[in-house]
Amino acid sequence: MRDQVLELRVRETDDGLELLSPAVGLFTCALPAGRMIIAGEQVGRLKQLERSYRLIVPEGVTGILRSACPERVHEPVGWGTPLYTVGPLEGEALRAATTPSETSGSQAHLVIRAPQSGRFWHRATPSDPPFTAVDQVLETGTAVGLIEVMKTFAPVPYQPSGQLPARARVVRLVAEDGADVAEGDALVEVEPA
Repeated sequence: MRDQVLELRVRETDDGLELLSPAVGLFTCALPAGRMIIAGEQVGRLKQLERSYRLIVPEGVTGILRSACPERVHEPVGWGTPLYTVGPLEGEALRAATTPSETSGSQAHLVIRAPQSGRFWHRATPSDPPFTAVDQVLETGTAVGLIEVMKTFAPVPYQPSGQLPARARVVRLVAEDGADVAEGDALVEVEPA
């Protein structure tokens, strides 16, 4: 079964924007305050009975999260419940979001993020070749690495969604081999292929 996606709703306020729940369920995998978000990025999950939906930032929304994480790991929410308060980008965050990468001229790069916290590995064993390399073209389902949690290894497949295109070229491996990563951390930087 394909991973299902729901786009958050947006409401303008005097202080910025609010990202609202698109449905009833249990909100989980919330991001911490102070984190920069961009359109198409996953910012949590909504669980309903036997289903789990990836919550993504709608087009045109970029900013800094101002709201604190919910107290509960699985926070009950209704349709239209505010999940995040988003403020405008300022200072260094604004420059990082609007300055193109030196390696790409005017093209901004996209990132593949960690689907969960754990240790990220570029290869299955030390003697195996890495799953990805710079200039490799990724398509749906191509493994980009492994996440290890309590000696259990889960592949991290390339999944086009939001701004990630159907085919992408690897620009840079952001996370080091064996690095501890948190959910949502950048693993691999890509550009449309």
